[in-house]
Amino acid sequence: MPRESTRGRLRSHEACLNCRRKKTRCPAEKPSCSSCVRLNQPCLYTTIPRGSRGGQSDDRLAFLEEKVNLILSGRPTQTLQSEKPQETGNGITGTSYPATTRPLSIEPSTVNDPFFLGFDYEDSSSQPSSSAIAKAIELYFQYCHRQPIWCFDREDVSDPSYLSEELVCCLLALTSRFSRDRDHLQHYGDSARSLVMLRMANGTVELETIESLCLLSYSSFLDGDIHLGRFYLGLALHLCRSATLDLESSHAGEGPMTERKKRLFWSLQSLEQSYGQQNGFLCIPSEVMRTFYIASGSDRAKQDGTEAKPPPLPTDDLGCSKSSDIGIWSLAAHFGWVWSRVRTYVSDCARNRLKEPWRHDSMYAMVLSDLTEIENKLSQCHRYDTVKFFERTAEELRSNRNYWTPWLKLQFTYHSILTVLNHPFLYIVASQYNDNLAIPNAFWRRSSELVLLHATWLVRMIDMVSEKKMRLIDPFFGHAAAIAATVHLYYCCAADPRLKYKSKVDFTKCRRFLKSFVSFSPACGILDQTLDKMTRIASGSENIDYDWEPEKIHLSIPLMWDVLQINCKPKPHEVSTGGLLHPSLTPTVSTEEAEDSPASTLEVIVAMSPNVTVNTADGGQAAHIPPMPHISSTPLSSDLDLGEKLVAPADSLMTNTPWLWTDPSQFVDMENNVGYPDSESALGNIDGFSTWWDFGNL
Repeated sequence: MPRESTRGRLRSHEACLNCRRKKTRCPAEKPSCSSCVRLNQPCLYTTIPRGSRGGQSDDRLAFLEEKVNLILSGRPTQTLQSEKPQETGNGITGTSYPATTRPLSIEPSTVNDPFFLGFDYEDSSSQPSSSAIAKAIELYFQYCHRQPIWCFDREDVSDPSYLSEELVCCLLALTSRFSRDRDHLQHYGDSARSLVMLRMANGTVELETIESLCLLSYSSFLDGDIHLGRFYLGLALHLCRSATLDLESSHAGEGPMTERKKRLFWSLQSLEQSYGQQNGFLCIPSEVMRTFYIASGSDRAKQDGTEAKPPPLPTDDLGCSKSSDIGIWSLAAHFGWVWSRVRTYVSDCARNRLKEPWRHDSMYAMVLSDLTEIENKLSQCHRYDTVKFFERTAEELRSNRNYWTPWLKLQFTYHSILTVLNHPFLYIVASQYNDNLAIPNAFWRRSSELVLLHATWLVRMIDMVSEKKMRLIDPFFGHAAAIAATVHLYYCCAADPRLKYKSKVDFTKCRRFLKSFVSFSPACGILDQTLDKMTRIASGSENIDYDWEPEKIHLSIPLMWDVLQINCKPKPHEVSTGGLLHPSLTPTVSTEEAEDSPASTLEVIVAMSPNVTVNTADGGQAAHIPPMPHISSTPLSSDLDLGEKLVAPADSLMTNTPWLWTDPSQFVDMENNVGYPDSESALGNIDGFSTWWDFGNL
């Protein structure tokens, strides 16, 4: 063997296990190398068995098994060094190895179990017990099941002793944030990742391994580690392709396992829709799934049958009135596909690739067309007017979370789509870089109406969720609230004082709702910090109080893009890679000017209030609104054409919008009151009183 190769092998023997696994140069300091100290990881060394130069292959295999057992057991180095070599029958010095047992043993005394990777076994309290695992499963179904991931049902995990090690570690990593065991969240995640990689290295990937990657991905998105979450998500999708789980032909037949495979595939699609990468040559465009979501029966009949099709939707009959109805969770995935198209639209706008939105072949027009097609698939049994969410009791909603959380996801997604598509920031920025994008008055007027309409609907949904005390977990809901907050911040400088007042109140509600996610989702915490910075730049202070009545505001361009694109950077110009990449591969970011510099802000003056369509002939839904002063109104003429659109003049906008008459106490102690307020007693019920925004719902 060449000398250099021999020296390289000797250096690899001197390296610690972490550096050897990462294939990086190890300083080899004892007892812990500086690389592991810097990464705050346990540093372990192994003793090299010295056999004869022509040693048996069995000895080398045994040594490799010992290294794996050492990693999985988390034993300190001294344990290995204290083991005495034994003489084998052929006279070759060997090493005794611990016997392997079934992968999952919930007994705390099982030292070799992979759950205890890196644990200090002197402290028995750090070892997950059977009760801790059962609690993690219960927390999963209480907080995470079907919002948005739906990998398995209760009967699939009824006996924890039959679950794979990596799946249990992932459940612990995902649910630790909801318990007192949150200090071990990072440990559980690292253990799960090691176990998944070991499965791949050994060629023993199972369905639960891919489900584990789905849970790890969702956990990373909750933590705001977008790059790590996308890595897990991409790895899970690649494994699905390897197992052909992405093809309809692989889901023939019926049975629990077939349904579980379908749920896994569509859960991964749901995560991809909300958090996947939107640009880059390696990204799969959302257009790939168009034929599944949009194509009509005649379009499918024209296909020659050779085109590959995705798996069918999972069986879901919750809330359905007939067998042909699409389940609510699957419908949320349909609207999620349109949301992924909107995210691509925003990405194009951020890169100055916006085509005039009023053109028939623009992406704006195509997304609206897609949204209408998807909306037509929404059965009457799932629509807002039918389910009457606002009339349900809090206990009824909690006991049927499996239906109501996907239903809320659908509603929030629908209004977020139309809010972002018509966000004034997109078109103000675009017009600065392209003279051809000077916004015509007709489009500007219509988009202003739509963005205010659906941003107000988002606030209405937030109020109802808060009233019913429903705990939502998916960070998408926090993202939707942050987007709505930017719209209401924009209208805080409206010319109409009543619209200005409404916008301040709605902005405060969005901020309070977003803060309710911060305790368990660092991703939403970063979004909240971004809104804090935007507020400071816009108002010159940390908070928007009741007396703040600006004539104009300054919007930070980079911060606005961060909110619209859910860019969760812990610090400015910092990219997190989740400990995956060597520093030489860490993505670089441009060092632009600070977010609050004059060059990166827009001065906004809203000279007019959006015109809104008011249909006072239809009472609409019984809106939940705060008490308001009695306002006399003129009865409608009996011969009024019900199809005629009435445009509310400036001085009657507030009269037709009772939610705008909000108690100023909404502004009091916003920073400290981040929970859900006790608002049931404060909300009135005004039958037959219509609001202009009451007609943009599903």
